[in-house]
Amino acid sequence: MSFLIPIAQAAIDNASFGRVVDPIINNIVTPIIEVMFAVALVVFVYGVAQLIWSSSESDSRTKGKNALVGGVIGMFIMLSAWGIVYLVANTVKSL
Repeated sequence: MSFLIPIAQAAIDNASFGRVVDPIINNIVTPIIEVMFAVALVVFVYGVAQLIWSSSESDSRTKGKNALVGGVIGMFIMLSAWGIVYLVANTVKSL
């Protein structure tokens, strides 16, 4: 029965890990990711506006396309970061 002691200790450590990590994720990481996602969304909308309103100027269209691509890449990175954070946190808590 002594082999059960490390398993019970690991369960206690994972529970305390969850109590420590959950507030950090909820109060620090999630708001940062949300703000950065909002910034990427604003850049995306700016790029769309540049493409629509500057259809005759090729320089403005190029800037609009670059902003559009940058916004999409930024949103993808923020969505991926959010997913990775939650995947790792939930995996570690369930061990």
